[in-house]
Amino acid sequence: MNQNKVGTFIPVIIKTSLDLPPLWGRLSRLSPLEAELASQFELQAGRVVTLSFELRGAFDDIRARITAVSKDGDGYFNYSLVFLDHSQTAVLAEAITAQS
Repeated sequence: MNQNKVGTFIPVIIKTSLDLPPLWGRLSRLSPLEAELASQFELQAGRVVTLSFELRGAFDDIRARITAVSKDGDGYFNYSLVFLDHSQTAVLAEAITAQS
C-alpha cells in the first residue's frame, strides 16, 4: 500500500447498501488509488462500499473494494481499500496533491 499518511485521521461515512444505515470510520492512509480505513463495524473482504469524507472539499460516494481485513487489539477492524472509479480517483489525486 502507498505510505501516504494523512496529517490527521479523516472521518468517513461508509455506505454498504441503500437499505442499511450508514456506518462510520476514519481514514488513516490515503492515496489516489487506495486507502486504509479503521472502523468498529465488521465488513467482509471483497465487499464494495462507498465513502464520503472531506479533503479540501466534499467527496461523496467514492466507490472502493475491501481487499484485506484485520482486527486490532482494541476491537477495531482495519481495512485495505482500492478505489474503483477512475474519474473519482483523478479528482481525489488533485485534492491530495493540493493538501501536500
